Amino acid sequence: MTPVRIASDWHLGPHSPPDHLRLALAFLARARADGVDVILNGDILDDLFAGEAAARACPAVVEAMAALASQGRLRRTAGNHDPDVPLARVELVVPGLGRVLVAHGHLVDPISASPIGRLGDGISRRFGRLALVRGAAWLAEAAARALAGRAMARIFRARCLAAVEREGFALGVFGHVHRRHLQPGDRYANAGALGERLEYLELGPDGARLGALTLAELEGGPAAPAAP
Repeated sequence: MTPVRIASDWHLGPHSPPDHLRLALAFLARARADGVDVILNGDILDDLFAGEAAARACPAVVEAMAALASQGRLRRTAGNHDPDVPLARVELVVPGLGRVLVAHGHLVDPISASPIGRLGDGISRRFGRLALVRGAAWLAEAAARALAGRAMARIFRARCLAAVEREGFALGVFGHVHRRHLQPGDRYANAGALGERLEYLELGPDGARLGALTLAELEGGPAAPAAP
């Protein structure tokens, strides 16, 4: 099979650091050069808070995504920050692994699914372009991750894993919680996010592996060590 690289949670928009744009563009360029397929698994452009300005802030990245998509080598799934992406999930058959589900996962997040979460999402969709609303939402999310990040990730994993097992998948690859995860024998995996490095998960003939692209690597330094 053609290897597939899965990445999520880039949150690109007008307020993205230039280094994030560099990493995203390099990831897409390398995928094209290496002949691999790409699944961008939700929250790639921060349409929730920036609307059309998100795409206008990173034209080179949008153009690179479109070029791969036009060749049938890139698919995007919807996240809670880019809810208008039409594809909810991707299902793959990977030799040696079996059926693999790729989905952002926000629909099983206990906070996103709660009445408060739905209220916050509605407010963000209507007023997220306002700096005050955007800042308040960012602070609330940062506080939640700081206070209960590990607990949230455990609950999220359990809910994703239940969906994987219920639907008979051998593996589920998710995003949303910004914590990459891959362990032998575990049917839940997470591709990670874009921060100081761009994290991703690759599915290929040798199974699944985690990878990361760093600024040092772009500047000719050593590559980030591959995770098992």
